[in-house]
Amino acid sequence: MNTEESAMKKTPLLLMLAVLLWNAGAAMSAEVEAGVGLKAGTYGLGLDLAFGLNKYVSVRGSLHSYDLDETTTEGGIDYDGTFNLGGFGLFVDVMPTGGAFRLTAGLLDNRNRITLDATPLTPQEIGGVVYTPAQIGTLNGTVEFDDQAPYLGIGVGDVARGKRVGFLFDLGVVFQGSGDVSLESSNGLVAPADLEAEIAEIEADISDYDVWPVVSFGLAVRF
Repeated sequence: MNTEESAMKKTPLLLMLAVLLWNAGAAMSAEVEAGVGLKAGTYGLGLDLAFGLNKYVSVRGSLHSYDLDETTTEGGIDYDGTFNLGGFGLFVDVMPTGGAFRLTAGLLDNRNRITLDATPLTPQEIGGVVYTPAQIGTLNGTVEFDDQAPYLGIGVGDVARGKRVGFLFDLGVVFQGSGDVSLESSNGLVAPADLEAEIAEIEADISDYDVWPVVSFGLAVRF
């Protein structure tokens, strides 16, 4: 599935949820509280907009983004990796006791993606076969995760309700599925079967990434 087809498939659901969030806020009286939150954590830098339906339930839209460049070893080869983190999410926050503690569930338009590039200067083993740098050229790869990813978590602080300025903490997981890996050699001299074997090694190395941990801290400003 190409990027355009994927976007067309996920847009209606997220658009519908966004409209519901907007209508929920528009339908509220002036007495109902709302707020914005600024966050930083393992899912990137984030901005929240939330409306309190009552003292127990709030609805919230959230946008996170961050790009991280890091050297990583996958399948025995050192790559220059770019980690694109974040996404757009719609959430329901439930405060069981009406206090600061909350339970959160939601759906994310997940942006998590990894780009891998390696230009070896020494011979490398790919799929059990040793290739020279001249044969390999540059290895270019990507790791794609599910576009739509459920989120479950707990937290402290309701973005929509409380004092004018308050503390936020989130702890949860994004269920983004196993990474879909692609890999190619710029010189075209690495056998396809060996590239497939390298892909299998990378997929084994990133198998734990199917559940992305979210830990974030932030501040909320209430209207």
